[in-house]
Amino acid sequence: MPRVLVVHRDPGAAQVFDALLHGRHEVVTARDYTDGVKTIREHRPSLILAGLEGRNGDALLLLRYLRDNGIRIPLIVIAGRGAGVYQHAAMRLGAKAFLEYPVDEQRLGEAVAAALAAPPPGQTAIPPITPEEASANLTELEKRLNRQMKCFAGRNLVYLQSHIGLGTRVRPRICLKCPLRKEYGLEPNVYYEFIRDVCCGEPARCEAVQIFESQQDR
Repeated sequence: MPRVLVVHRDPGAAQVFDALLHGRHEVVTARDYTDGVKTIREHRPSLILAGLEGRNGDALLLLRYLRDNGIRIPLIVIAGRGAGVYQHAAMRLGAKAFLEYPVDEQRLGEAVAAALAAPPPGQTAIPPITPEEASANLTELEKRLNRQMKCFAGRNLVYLQSHIGLGTRVRPRICLKCPLRKEYGLEPNVYYEFIRDVCCGEPARCEAVQIFESQQDR
């Protein structure tokens, strides 16, 4: 049975979520961000529901904590009145869903099911090595892509990746670990075809660049 951590400063709201999830999930509760971090360490929940009442609300703090510590637990934001303006910030930080309180059982159940079914960040499908990589001198290909780099975030970051996962050795391949994508909660590792076509071709096609540029226009 999946364990769900509910972090909410309103005891009444926490009780509502406990009742809605009861029977299908094991529910543990925390009263605020600090208590939530302690509970995450002790219980390692499968999912977190966190309240957001303002910019420095517990949900945003927890999203930053998970991101900064590399903890791959999906989090659903439960926004209070007036907190909808922070939806974009929450999604950038990696929230799996943004629901405004009060939440009915069907919407909550669908969001919880989707969050638990989705692969955690950093575990998305890795594309196979391309024929071009297989037949090329990878060192020269790495140098050429770094010279052709158009995206400001990827300059001199193309490298040869030879280990994936827990020490499993695989055939060397072209990779780029993008700091901008990581900042916005996107999968940071991109591979040859993406590097060639987007990073070195049309950076505006990258979701992270789109988010960055939209912020500059404000």
